[in-house]
Amino acid sequence: MNTKSASDMDEPLEIPYTDWKPEYLYSLGEVSRFFREIVDNKRLLGSKCPGCNTVWMPPRGYCPDCHGTTEWVPLSGEGTVMACTYCYFLGMASDLIRFMDLPYVYALVKLDGADTYMAHGVRPKGQSMGEIKTGTRVRAVFREERKGTIADFYFEAVPDQQRGRAGK
Repeated sequence: MNTKSASDMDEPLEIPYTDWKPEYLYSLGEVSRFFREIVDNKRLLGSKCPGCNTVWMPPRGYCPDCHGTTEWVPLSGEGTVMACTYCYFLGMASDLIRFMDLPYVYALVKLDGADTYMAHGVRPKGQSMGEIKTGTRVRAVFREERKGTIADFYFEAVPDQQRGRAGK
């Protein structure tokens, strides 16, 4: 026989759903090509506004400055760290850092040929702070298994031998 009082019986009953795995189908709209190029060709694209000539990265379907429809432009995948911080815990992060060792670097990267910055993960080679800093040259590295998300690539420092050639 139930020994709970009537007031206890009126409380909400909460049952955790532990094996419920919803699946969503969503459209990436006008930036779909950006993700298809990452998955199929391991290539980064920016979007350029023909009205004001701004190259957006991450890409936009429409220019937020002059509202024109943008066009796709290829980017080399190399750029410069404009600001960064070392992260020593995962927090509530996306797939991007689940495959990166701690610490990882969260940085604003200005890709060559782009006018805007992209906030993204940078994988340092070692555990020492200061390896990645403002001004460090980086390049995109694509994961072997890509799913069509922003986590399909990350950045790493350009080796010293190539760094000297990048400015020439």
